[in-house]
Amino acid sequence: MIMKKLILITLACLLFSTIGVAQKFDIRAYGGFNALQLTSDEGETLINGVAHEQTVSGRLGAQFGFSATFGARFFVQPGFQRAILSTKIINKNSISGLELIDQTNIRVVSVPLKVGFRLIDPEDVNFVNVRVFGGFDGSHVTSVKHSKKSDGLEEIDANDFSNLILNADFGLGIDVLFLYLDLGYQLGITPVYTGGDSAKSNAFYGNLGIRKSF
Repeated sequence: MIMKKLILITLACLLFSTIGVAQKFDIRAYGGFNALQLTSDEGETLINGVAHEQTVSGRLGAQFGFSATFGARFFVQPGFQRAILSTKIINKNSISGLELIDQTNIRVVSVPLKVGFRLIDPEDVNFVNVRVFGGFDGSHVTSVKHSKKSDGLEEIDANDFSNLILNADFGLGIDVLFLYLDLGYQLGITPVYTGGDSAKSNAFYGNLGIRKSF
């Protein structure tokens, strides 16, 4: 908990100091996809007293959001995002071979904060650029919806998730005129669930958006 507070305070100080000296900024809006993969204690679990082999996989989800980029060559980019993350948990009965499947759509709000570097000086060329970036993403689960394909498993809801899920975020972006494309990967830092489960969320994502420079 202390480490998370220190990280957030450090990032906030970096953000405000950069905004204070930035002479160039742009605003961005985007939509995209994500592919979630939970790291979980996969293996044997008991359901109704019968051993089941559990596997966890991710399905395609989606997100949309907006951000502001402050700075020229070096930049800071805070943002706000809403996303749907999808998971699939399969529990296979070790005796009968029957499978219990639970598919869920998890809705989250998140506040990503990235720092990055443009490979081309935007003071010289502004219509095209390549960016590398890294940072952190803090997410909060607002709701969980189980699909009709879920088979009598104990349903989890938003209260079963950690209040703040922290991920590291890094990737590559391309700007062309007023359009841009980001491809990135998020690496889980803090557990997803409360109650001692050590599962963390990793995700590959892509965003396509529009930008306006000032």
